[in-house]
Amino acid sequence: MPIRYIANKIERFLIYRVLHVDDTPHRIALGLAIGIFVTWTPTMPCQMILVVALSTLFGGNKLVGVPFVWISNLATMGPIYWFNGYVGSLITGKDITGWWAAILGSLHLGDTWWQRLQAFWEAFLGYFWELAIGSIIMGLILGGITYFVTYRAVRGYRRFRQHHPWHLGHHEKLLPAPETDSPAEPSSDETQS
Repeated sequence: MPIRYIANKIERFLIYRVLHVDDTPHRIALGLAIGIFVTWTPTMPCQMILVVALSTLFGGNKLVGVPFVWISNLATMGPIYWFNGYVGSLITGKDITGWWAAILGSLHLGDTWWQRLQAFWEAFLGYFWELAIGSIIMGLILGGITYFVTYRAVRGYRRFRQHHPWHLGHHEKLLPAPETDSPAEPSSDETQS
């Protein structure tokens, strides 16, 4: 796919799925920030449910953040979780250089899929706290940045649309002023003379 096509899709998504949402800038920004926070946590199977639950709990827009959890998928999970684990290891002081080797090596241990799954979980849980701490830290940092940028973007976009109605899209054209059947009332200057 051409880069321009992808850029247009992203732009349209952000304009029509984030900036045009009929909600307050705070609720939109909070919903998106929660979505980004959850994206960086190791909760992949239930991230959409978590976004809706946390948005409901904290008063954010429930639907804005849900599409952003797709940033973490099977292709991006490795780099995201490795970096989060690295950040967590800086806090805990535990060396994680053998983390991925242990996890990938566990997939070849055992004769059955159940034994391999058990070996994977043992290797994964050996570094769980580093991953959890790093994920929370990175999620809070990225979520905070997302909140600030989104809040400012929504307010700025709405102000721009308010002051530049010519910029409205074809589906948002301003309606002509209603015509009145009664003649125009004379101004106060005309009545005094």
